[in-house]
Amino acid sequence: MRQSTFLAVAALSACLSGCAATEETQLAPNLVGLDTQAPFASEAANQTIRRAAELTLQNGYTHFRLDPLYWTPGGTGVGVTVVMFHAGEAGAIGAFDARTILANDRNRVPHWLLPVGQLE
Repeated sequence: MRQSTFLAVAALSACLSGCAATEETQLAPNLVGLDTQAPFASEAANQTIRRAAELTLQNGYTHFRLDPLYWTPGGTGVGVTVVMFHAGEAGAIGAFDARTILANDRNRVPHWLLPVGQLE
């Protein structure tokens, strides 16, 4: 009984930590729309910023901004337009560096990206 309970809890935890779904829409060569749904706000934000970084590098850019950022009702979904820039472009100043985001093993997003009351 204990082992089956442990396995059920482990399976549920794995699903909740990896059950984020992201929809992508290419809007222009340097613009991609991302809509992510996940069980928790932090998971939605982490998945979104990681995917934004991956797409930035795949499209030949180095930096990106999330603009605009909106949360779905309930705070477990996030939608953004990813605006990508090359290093040295004016828009890259102060933007996220895609390589830095992907190098961060924990892929924790800045707390200010999370909706109020959703810090985990």
